[in-house]
This record gives sequence, C-alpha cells and structure tokens, in this order.
Amino acid sequence: MSNERDKRMPSAPSKRKPVLQGPMIQVGSHEPLSFRRRTGHARANEADLWMREHSEEVVERLARRGVTWVRTHFFKGNGLKVEAPEIEMTRRFVRLCHDHGIKVQLYTQFGTMQYETLLAEAPDMENWSCVNEEGQLVRIRYGHQDFRLKPCTVRDGWWTYLRKVLTVGIRTVEGDGFGLDNVESPMEPDACHCPECRAAFVAFLKARYPTRTRRDRERAVERFGFDVLDHVRPPVFNRFNPPVAYRRIANPVMQEWIAFRCENLRRRFEEIHRHVKRLKPEMMIEYNVYPPAGKNGPYWQGIDMHRLGPYLDMFYNERDPSPPEFRPDGVFWHRVHGYKLGEAIGAEGVITGNGGRNVEQQRLALSEVLAFNRGHIVRIGRTDMIADGGFPEADAFIAFRRAHPELFADTRSAAEVGLVESAASRAFNSVDPYLAEILAMNGLLAGHVPFDLVTDIESCAESRRAVLVLPETQCVSDDEAAALTAYVKSGGGLVMTGSSCLFDGWARRRPNSALAAMLGGAKGDAPPASALRGSFGKGRFVWLPGLTSPTGFEDFEHCTDGPNIRPDNWHVPANQRAFLNGIRWAGRRRLTLAVRGTAGLAVEARRTGDGRLILHLVNYRLNRAARDVAAVVSGTVASARLFTPWRKRPKALRCAKSGKAIRITVGTVARYAVIEIT
Repeated sequence: MSNERDKRMPSAPSKRKPVLQGPMIQVGSHEPLSFRRRTGHARANEADLWMREHSEEVVERLARRGVTWVRTHFFKGNGLKVEAPEIEMTRRFVRLCHDHGIKVQLYTQFGTMQYETLLAEAPDMENWSCVNEEGQLVRIRYGHQDFRLKPCTVRDGWWTYLRKVLTVGIRTVEGDGFGLDNVESPMEPDACHCPECRAAFVAFLKARYPTRTRRDRERAVERFGFDVLDHVRPPVFNRFNPPVAYRRIANPVMQEWIAFRCENLRRRFEEIHRHVKRLKPEMMIEYNVYPPAGKNGPYWQGIDMHRLGPYLDMFYNERDPSPPEFRPDGVFWHRVHGYKLGEAIGAEGVITGNGGRNVEQQRLALSEVLAFNRGHIVRIGRTDMIADGGFPEADAFIAFRRAHPELFADTRSAAEVGLVESAASRAFNSVDPYLAEILAMNGLLAGHVPFDLVTDIESCAESRRAVLVLPETQCVSDDEAAALTAYVKSGGGLVMTGSSCLFDGWARRRPNSALAAMLGGAKGDAPPASALRGSFGKGRFVWLPGLTSPTGFEDFEHCTDGPNIRPDNWHVPANQRAFLNGIRWAGRRRLTLAVRGTAGLAVEARRTGDGRLILHLVNYRLNRAARDVAAVVSGTVASARLFTPWRKRPKALRCAKSGKAIRITVGTVARYAVIEIT
C-alpha cells in the first residue's frame, strides 16, 4: 500500500478453468473422532455415530437427496502418523462417495498444530510456531483448546509439512477438493515476533522503500521521516495501547506491518495453489478465511481478501449475521457481502451455513444462497442429519436447482451499480468504511437495486456499470483519482459519501479532495455539510455528507477482538431515499432496470450467455409477503416467465409498455422467485 498503487505485487495466476462442474449441493461433518474426544465433545456412543457417518447406507441416502459434495475430515493438525487410521477411513469413504457420483472435500488444518501428538512426528515443530513479543507460544483463542499452536507464516517448517499433507490428500486419499481451516496470520496482539519475522519485516521495508538513489531516499523520508530502516521493529501493544484502541491506523510502520502480514499470508496461498494445481489442476481449493463484513481483517488478522482471490476457488463464510432476516425496525441481516466479494475476486462460490430458527427462516436462508451464490446450495447440514431426512425444506430448493440449470449455469452479473471496496481505506480505518459499506449494501438491497462489488478502482474507467458508489472510500491514490475522473467524464455516474477521496493511499489527509477538479475545488479539511450534485464531462456526480444509522453507532473499544460492526448495527440507512435518489440521478439514462416492491425485497440480476435477463427476487421479511412487485426494463422484451421452487411450471407474466420501457407485473413474492426475461 503506497500513495500510488503498488505495481510490484506478484502477478496473479493466469485464468483457470472452473473446478465446479455443475451445482455444488454440499453437506458435511468434518471433525475426526480423535478431535471430538480431545475437546470433550464426544458423546458416550460417539464411535458408533462416527462409523455410521462413513457407511454406504448414508452415502446412498445423500445421493438420493441430490447431494453432489460431502465435506469430511482429513487432517486436523495432529500429524500424518497419528491420524493415519482416520485418514484411511476417509480414503475408503471417498471411494464410496465416488461410486455414487458424489465428490468429496477434504477438511484440512491450515493454521493450527496439535503439539501433543505432532511433536512425536516432528520434534522441531515448536520452531515452526508463532511466538508473541514476549516469546510465548501463541495458541488458538477459542474453546480452551490450548493444545493447538499457531504456525509462523515466515518460517518454512509448517508449510513444508503442509505440502506433504496436501500430497497425501491428492495421491492417496484422492479427494476432489480441500477445505482449509483456521486461516489467518495470528490475531493481534499475538502476531509473531520471532527473530525471523523481525528480520523479514526489515527486508520487506527495504524492498518497498529502497535507498539506492536520492529519489528513493526522499520517498523513504516522506514515508517514515527517515531513511535508515535496518532497526525498525514490528509495532507492539500494551495495556495503555491495546490493538482495539486504534480506530484509525495512521502510524506508517503499523500500516506497513499490516501490508507485511497480508503479504505473508498471500505468499503461502500462492505456494499452496501452485503445489495443488501442479498435482491435480481440477482439485478445488477452499479456505475458511473470510473475516466478518464489518471487521478490519487486514489489521487484526493479516487478511486482505482482495489479494487472496487468485489463489482460491471458494471460501467459507461462517461469520456474517445468520440466519438472515429483514426486521420491522429496519435491521437487515444477510450474507450478500460474502457472495459479492467472492464473485469480485474470482471465486466460483462461497460456502456458508443455511439454518434458521423456524421453517420460514430456513426457506429464507436457502433462497438467499440460491439467488446470490450462483446456484450453489452449500453447507445445508451434517452428513448424518441430511441422510436421515433432516432439513426437509432443502428438498424443494435442490429439486428446483437441478430442474432449471438454464436459470443458473454460466451467468454473469447484470448489475448496473458498482459498490467500491477500497483495500487501503478498509486496512487503515476499522470503523467508518465498514459501517458505510454495510449501510450502503442494506440501502441497495432494501431499495431493490442489484449491485456488484468493485475491488479495483483503476479499472473503473472502462466499467460497464452506470453508477459507482464510494461509501467512505477515504484512501484514494492519484492513479485511482485519475481513473474515477475519466469514468465520470466519459459518462459514468459517481455517488460518494462522507470522507471519500479526502485521503491519499497512505491515509494522509489531502489539502483538497482527490477529485477537486471534478467537484469544483471542494476542500479536504472537512466533508461538505450538504449534498453536492453536478455534471462533469458526459457524466454526473453526487456527494452525500454520509449514510446515517437510525440509532447511531457505538464505538467498540471494549471489544477484545477488535471493532466489529455487529448485527444490531446492520440497518437500512436513515437517509436511504436521498441515497437512492442520488444513484438514479447520477445514472440517468444508463440505468435500464428498476424493480418495485415493498421493503425487504432484494434483487440479484444475471445475464445468460444467450442474452436472457434473470432476476432473482428474495423476500427477507419472515411473516409478510412482498407486494406490488414489478420490474421495469428499458429495451425490447419478448416475454417474461416466473419460476418458484413450489410451482411445477413457470407462469407467464404480463408485459406492458410504460413510456419507453416495459413494465413486467409480478404481484406478490412470498419468499423466492426467479423472472426470466427474453
């Protein structure tokens, strides 16, 4: 991260073929029997239950319900030797599943080592382990599982061993994918401070800020105030300065420490990707790496999802509000950010849970995953539970997905609004960009506006999107500002909120907005008190003072694991009308789709290869149907049909002229429906 976009990052792998051939309909029970016993969670008859999970009877029942993938145990971090009997059980289970047309994802431990047994196989294991600034071994934070150590991401020991593990999963067990868990750099304040990490951090700084020439030295001085980097150490915390105290990260060494930790994790992802794809290109790689949508993953865990996308096929989201719901008080819980981020960074889908407190909430969770996850119905329950007929609500959705591949397969987003997600803004401020993005997402979803996430601002000049939204996109480099200016000048619409564009790529406050030439010289010392609207070239821009939460926002300095925009703060913005009006005004004639309906209805828009427009409609209200639903489409419409999981045949919809557009009347949506427009 620098004042200009860092051009020295390693190049991403070339475009690869999809690994998910057909829909992923997944169940799973991934904990081995030994781990269930060690944690104290095993029941008295756990061995009998565990054996049944691996039986042919269970596999046959899963196949009959339409399951296409099973997630099962493979490697938990105890060591290949001590886990050999359970790995052999997995190998036989994989054969059974393959005989019945089911693929198998192998649960694999990425980020913890169980030293009680692994030390017997690898006596130098402690030399692979993360140590904090006091030299103490770092252990996992939950469940009093102090027997699980965290590996250092700089030293090679664990990663050399892990490649051996992955080779066994491919060549011996013959699985179809890996599911890697506990994926992070150890959370602050337990980041590794071993001598190798300290030396690697200095080398990282000197590579990014070389001092060979006068110009290089001037850049280092501008960044740090000096150009002697040999003795810089990683930032440390104490009871007067805990990590949670830093809502905004302005310290340049702390910013570079964030980049260093994110780069170490990215490098390990790249190594794993190269190793796995060399042995078996079609092997699926999934990581449980997604931080909550409202949490600063780069700062706390060294996780920059934008950097990791090229090296994964899927990721796991077990952290966003679940189960989903649109509450009467305007709180809007959903997992849409994870799905949108997955598509933005090149993942084929996202794995997440789909439970609920009651039948309607279960249907809502399944509707959301089917609509926003490109047709993949994932993590619908435990292996034995689904085999025994549990979660019967899933059957209608599985049957619907299998009966109508033409509504899901090989589609691309047709959203005309792009929601910008700035890596630098999110790394250097733990609250404002996260709260603004959640409010913006909820405003768009509740306003029935399909949208994408945009993670590369510099590419927006060629964007097909009619409008870009910058929610507190504070840190914008000069190159990114030039791209945004070119986008608007060529006809794009731009909607900015709060302090967007008032800081440079190093999070330094600018004397003027980065878009001052467009905005008419707006000053950078404070956002404007009232909304700005204007034209620039062929396009338009809107600047709102901010997106406001109806109940305000509580600062979370008391949280030991960092500020997080918790579910109670997931509101529809109080000024949603001004926000949506700004989008419509900025988009003008480039917006070709509008969906009407009551609050709680969300829309996902997709385009098929043969040109059909597919609209997924999800009603997030649990006890009230969405009413007066209609779609208004500019251009030619030949016909429109409505599909639902509870209707055997599609229903023809009424299409009528409405000015220069076509109005398609839907009426009522109880939970989930799909419109096919040709």
